[in-house]
Amino acid sequence: MNEELLTGGGLNEVVRVGSTVRRPAGPWAPRVHELLRRLAPLGFTPEVHGIDPEGREVLGYLPGEVGHPPLGEALRSEEALVAYARMMRALHDASVPLVDASGWQLPTLEPAEVVCHGDLAPYNVVFAAGLPVGVIDWDTAHPAPRWWDVAYAVYCLAPFSPEWGTPESRWERAELFCSAYGCPSEGITDHVLTRLADMVRTIRENPAFHVQRAEKHDEYYLSHVEHIRAGRAALAYR
Repeated sequence: MNEELLTGGGLNEVVRVGSTVRRPAGPWAPRVHELLRRLAPLGFTPEVHGIDPEGREVLGYLPGEVGHPPLGEALRSEEALVAYARMMRALHDASVPLVDASGWQLPTLEPAEVVCHGDLAPYNVVFAAGLPVGVIDWDTAHPAPRWWDVAYAVYCLAPFSPEWGTPESRWERAELFCSAYGCPSEGITDHVLTRLADMVRTIRENPAFHVQRAEKHDEYYLSHVEHIRAGRAALAYR
């Protein structure tokens, strides 16, 4: 069958073949597949079809609109924000039985409460009719505290960056997301800053991120760090 190259990933070559997606399978693929099978009843994850003769993992294709930046107006609604948070909470809760498992690509981050996706941003979420309906690219899944995923989603969706909205509206959206997830918003700003620091470190130190280094993504995130600190000083972000 014909292979259609899917764009937007940045690290791996991902192709669509009919109703499946094929991508390089790392040593962590069996653990990720176990996680996806456990999460399958929720309806938010791709179906696992195993490994093809070329050594690529084969997953079901999730139809819909991937939330590549800049997000369209429909994907920025409060309804979408709440649905996103509730989807994340359901995925996290269902992952708990695998918290003590080994074999993930990334090391466990203590206190390990759930198996985090690790990169649960809109560009890894599929939307339909303006609402999130699925999550893709699970290769960075690993045990971690809940806030590891929550903080990055808040950064992307509030957003804690100058792309749109006002500082006041961004903080209101951050609080709404945390409320819908079921966690306190207090301390979320520090968690966002920690996540951005990790992003900068990864881009600068991980050999796989050579394109991101060349495109100066680290400087982009650092500019947002300054923006967040200024917003916290002005609005007493917690």
